[in-house]
Amino acid sequence: MATLESDDSNILDAETINWRLIVYPILAAVVVVTGGFGYYYYLQNQREEMEATARAAVIQAKTPEELVKVADQFPHTDQATLALLSAADGSFLKRDYATAIGDYQRIINAADTNPDLRDAAQLGLASSLEASGKTEDAISAYLEVGGRGAKSPYAPFAYMAAARLYGQRGDNDGERTTLAAAAALDADSPTVKEAQYQLKQMAAATPSMTVTVPPTTVPSPVTPATAQPAPEPPPAGK
Repeated sequence: MATLESDDSNILDAETINWRLIVYPILAAVVVVTGGFGYYYYLQNQREEMEATARAAVIQAKTPEELVKVADQFPHTDQATLALLSAADGSFLKRDYATAIGDYQRIINAADTNPDLRDAAQLGLASSLEASGKTEDAISAYLEVGGRGAKSPYAPFAYMAAARLYGQRGDNDGERTTLAAAAALDADSPTVKEAQYQLKQMAAATPSMTVTVPPTTVPSPVTPATAQPAPEPPPAGK
């Protein structure tokens, strides 16, 4: 009986087997990875084509009902979300608040909705609830966006809208608290500056009220004592 130590053919077979044990797994891994990338690019291409087709359909849609049909036809696309948002806005303008609320909520409840579009829909929902006379629900909807703070570009506006509703029903504490929340956001925002101004106005109208407004950075004026003299012009002919 031949052995690997004494038979050259067995030694060669062993080397071939060892080579296969190394190369075959590598080839299998390459095939799997290549196939994975190919499938990924296939899905990407399919999604891009669907987005383009949906975009064309959105452009053609003229009414809220047609826009909703586009959203139903192309689910899980960005264009579907935009179509629903446009449909809800259209219903709001037509004062069909119940339909607008339903479309806004559909956007909010979708798991794959872009966060900024979800916040826009949340503001639309709040506006529709406010227009429907559901003030308490509208305040809650506005505060939902305001509570996102720096994560949402709509937060200052949402806080200001909620503060306005608090003020309209005479809830000074709610108005003050909400204005303070808005005033603590981005100091460069005009809406935040308006919140700070309104807080100061409330404090002036109610001397006993303590209001903390975040400081606004203002460049220090240059006084004559610290100003540098202007350089003298060179003598003529120099």
